Amino acid sequence: MKKNVNMLSGDIKKVLIALSLPIIASNFVQTAFGLIDMIWIGRLGTNAVSAIGTANFYISFATGISSLIVIGTGVRTAQALGANNHEKAKGYVLNSLVTALSLSVLFSIILYVFTEPLIGFFSLNDILVESMAHEYLKAAIFGVPLLFLSTVMTSILTSYGNVNLTFKANTAGLLLNIVLDPIMIFGLLNTPAFGVVGAAWATNISRLLTLLMMVIYANDEIKQSIKEKLSLNKIIDVVKISWPAAAQSIIFTFISMIIAKLIIEFGTDAIATQKIGIQIESITWVTIGGLQGAISAFVGQNFGAKKPQRIIDGYNTSLRIVIYFGLIVTVFFVLFAKPIFSIFISDPAVIAMGVGYMQAIGFSQVFMCVEMLSVGAFNGLGKTYAPPLVSIFFTFLRIPMSMLLTPYLGLSGIWWSISITSMFKGITLVVWYKSIIKKELSVLA
Repeated sequence: MKKNVNMLSGDIKKVLIALSLPIIASNFVQTAFGLIDMIWIGRLGTNAVSAIGTANFYISFATGISSLIVIGTGVRTAQALGANNHEKAKGYVLNSLVTALSLSVLFSIILYVFTEPLIGFFSLNDILVESMAHEYLKAAIFGVPLLFLSTVMTSILTSYGNVNLTFKANTAGLLLNIVLDPIMIFGLLNTPAFGVVGAAWATNISRLLTLLMMVIYANDEIKQSIKEKLSLNKIIDVVKISWPAAAQSIIFTFISMIIAKLIIEFGTDAIATQKIGIQIESITWVTIGGLQGAISAFVGQNFGAKKPQRIIDGYNTSLRIVIYFGLIVTVFFVLFAKPIFSIFISDPAVIAMGVGYMQAIGFSQVFMCVEMLSVGAFNGLGKTYAPPLVSIFFTFLRIPMSMLLTPYLGLSGIWWSISITSMFKGITLVVWYKSIIKKELSVLA
């Protein structure tokens, strides 16, 4: 295993690249789970895509709840390591993993018991789509604890600078998923064809492999954390830091569900369009998510080590990188929307809707990139309250804006409401961060 990345010294650009590239690669692997599922499920037809798109809103809820542990764990572990307090770091590792497991099991039970009314919330008015959504969600629920634990482990390993392990573990999971998807969905090699349920179980099994590799090959200090004592104070501390971001994620998912109900008024093809579009757009999220994770750990360790100038320089360097990347994505989304969307589905009606989605969303990519980077920087400082305030406000505006625009633009009015509010979120967070950073770092001088 390669040495952990040293975030406290050396050329900042090289440090950020060394830290972020494995995270980006790991994120791409995680996203590839969804992309591969979508390519295979697309072969089952629009109904299957709509069913999975509907059910996955509740898996997004799981991701939001997991962030109640993930964000604070990353911040406190990185800050403790930056201050050279390894015993304290180990305490956060154990308590975070135990809390994540407990929360995930509780949430899974709730989802399983209330599957039918939860899917019924969307008023799909299509018995076949509803049935497939029920089946997919009940199977996907068994992977929720694996999702929680692997996400927390990724945050812990990133704080230690051990990003190569997360990449290798996620790559192994992806390769297994590539093999299992067609076998379990279509029943290859004389096995039963499970359809959408097969896609869920292929992902569950792949996540299990990823988690096992992270646990088995983690460094000795992380493994030794099992000897630490459970501490309610540490759990409360992690939750206190994390809850604004968790609230943001949960509220974002709920607002997305309201938007989905508006989209369903244009038919289940429209939901399939959004589901595919989100998977394509996730290419931006996972790439910048790598820099977000890197800048969060970088700022956290340098804050703990009291090195304010490295924090300022690290953010500015990353900001230039994400702006360039966002511009490139915009060009591809706007000019090549049809061929990109056609990879996932052959239905002409869905492809036509997809072009409108891609072109509207394409113009917001730069702003989404700077938003995500700024979220990471705020989190590294422990100022986790700022991004949720901005995100919740502008995300909520999507509902009235969609209702205002759809009479004139049709379905595209919803796509443009998402794009425009993303632009405002990015601008606001960069301005806010720039306006407070010197004041926040003056305490380190």
